Amino acid sequence: MRAAAAPPVPAPAVRPSPSAEQLASVERAIRRMRDHLGETQCLTDHAEAGLFSPFHFHRVFRSVTAVTPGRFLAALRMAEAQRMMIRGSPRVTDVCTAVGYASLGTFTTQFTRLVGMSPSRFKALVDRHGDRGIGELVDASGLAGTTGPTTPGRAAEITGRAGGTAPAGAALRDAVLFTGLFPHGVPQDLPVACAVTAATATVRLRPPGDAEHHVLAVCFDRATRVADALDDPAGARRSVATTRAPTHGSFRLRLRAPAPSDPPIVLALPLLLARDAEAPAPTAVAAKPG
Repeated sequence: MRAAAAPPVPAPAVRPSPSAEQLASVERAIRRMRDHLGETQCLTDHAEAGLFSPFHFHRVFRSVTAVTPGRFLAALRMAEAQRMMIRGSPRVTDVCTAVGYASLGTFTTQFTRLVGMSPSRFKALVDRHGDRGIGELVDASGLAGTTGPTTPGRAAEITGRAGGTAPAGAALRDAVLFTGLFPHGVPQDLPVACAVTAATATVRLRPPGDAEHHVLAVCFDRATRVADALDDPAGARRSVATTRAPTHGSFRLRLRAPAPSDPPIVLALPLLLARDAEAPAPTAVAAKPG
């Protein structure tokens, strides 16, 4: 009896390229968000800057950035909050007000969810590890290559390789790749699976079942200081890649420089390694925030 053929691996869905008008609209709105970060902002403000009606602008913004205007603004605020703490702002309340939050509790909850740890833990880890190179931190953590805890019922492993451009003129062989599996096309909240590898190594991930996920990757030169990697609003010290995750088989990551329309990466990737390395028993980067 002939063996049944293996099912074909579905090709990742590709979003249509945005028009020049759509890109310009989104970038105008993002500039407005940045220029008024500490002020109350709403969809009407963003749409007015983008020169579209609110309904049409929301659809265009999401198609270009893979995230809603509200989520993008929250990421901008959390990225600025991190930079303020790295640069020495002594009080979380000052940071909270400066990035547009009236409630310290709301700010702390949002920061913890998006960054992966509380503001106080973030500041403490920056003070201890900010001057270390990312490569040194990865080597010392002993967590390189982890894909997250294995749980019963998980789907088969998927594998991928990265190509393209390393950041800041570095060679891929001298770079570190952080790869995560996310339910949305933006790295907000902790990944459901993750891997930390050399940029030229095979990435291995275990998706949780058959639900659709996105593979999102960030690449750093090993020599980049942790504080510099986090305090990088233009993305000059990183390259990024994203693709739809197959349910089985393999995927390819094409690393490139960040675009103005890319959502900020606020997940504190190097510090999550430091946090887990300091834990009594090492856990994966995808462990609960704290």
